[in-house]
Amino acid sequence: MASVVLPVVLGVAAIAAALVIGVALAALVQRRSVPYLLVTLAFATLLARTAVGVALMTETVGPALHHTLEHGLDAAMAGLVIAAVYTARRARGVTDDDA
Repeated sequence: MASVVLPVVLGVAAIAAALVIGVALAALVQRRSVPYLLVTLAFATLLARTAVGVALMTETVGPALHHTLEHGLDAAMAGLVIAAVYTARRARGVTDDDA
């Protein structure tokens, strides 16, 4: 039973991540701005996490590298979201003094 659950979860995660990235790409095409690009890249880390899970499942990567890659992707996502917020505030001319 456990051998069936992981592939199903990874498949659903891949489809959901692809849909989210598709929506983000559509917004990026309309807005054509750096913050939208950064958010799209942040969402892309979700798909990359799924790929890392598949790599673990197929034993392409070991558990230690899987763990490191997933934490690295978490850090990348957080950094991209922070950068998107920062660049969005700068683009609108809002500074910390205005808040």
